[in-house]
Amino acid sequence: MRVHPFDLLMELESAHIRIDCAALHLARDVYPDLAPARYLAQLDGLARDVAALRPGLSATLRYEAMRQVLVGDYRLRGNAEDYHDPDNSYLNRVLERRLGIPVSLSIVWLEVARRLKWPVSGLGLPGHFIIRFDDDERFVLVDPFREGRALSVDDCRQILDFYFDGRIAFVPEYLHPVSVRSILRRVLGNLRNIYVANRDWDRLANVLRRLAAVEPGNPSHLSELAGVLYSMGDVRAAYQRLARGVNQQEDGAESYRLAEKLAHLEAVIASLN
Repeated sequence: MRVHPFDLLMELESAHIRIDCAALHLARDVYPDLAPARYLAQLDGLARDVAALRPGLSATLRYEAMRQVLVGDYRLRGNAEDYHDPDNSYLNRVLERRLGIPVSLSIVWLEVARRLKWPVSGLGLPGHFIIRFDDDERFVLVDPFREGRALSVDDCRQILDFYFDGRIAFVPEYLHPVSVRSILRRVLGNLRNIYVANRDWDRLANVLRRLAAVEPGNPSHLSELAGVLYSMGDVRAAYQRLARGVNQQEDGAESYRLAEKLAHLEAVIASLN
């Protein structure tokens, strides 16, 4: 069986994974004829437009230059009207429609910054993804979803209060950069929730396959995938996925639960023969 390009990328060390390439390969599950070079060239062009403004080394001036191009000229914005449209999460569609959700819009900002070799990183606030620009003296927090507006630390606290009504307290660690895998996991987590709500089992199965590639040490993705495949009537594929999860899991309660499910599937398969 041919290995999916996204899964191959996930075999690399995180430092060698480009978010733009991973996000475009991810989109091939829905858009199999997608040509990544087209969208990579689009990001290259955006980076050239930002560089032409010559903002210097200041985090503030770099932020303002990128906002001028991405929001002012390119009109990149959050899709508040149809937030749960899955196209908001696929980078090719984000670039085509210039619409997205916080994490997908942040990928565009991050990839433009990477091309310019600027220190810009993603921050995984619970409920809302943002980015930060750094220089030797300061940092600037930015919300790509809300027209790239700058945020204060107090604004971040208010975001948490808005989404969680005080149940999650702000901690300084939320302003620490997150990894490439964490960003991809966030994209996939959003898609997972959408496809569960839409009862789109085929696309949910693909999302769970990609989650298993991002987090190969987390057997819960394979366990959930096995359940989806079983519900779709593919018992043998469900068994194979669950067996892989059992092999990856160390001894413990989760390993025992997975083994029980595996034994059940073995019995089902035996009854089919």
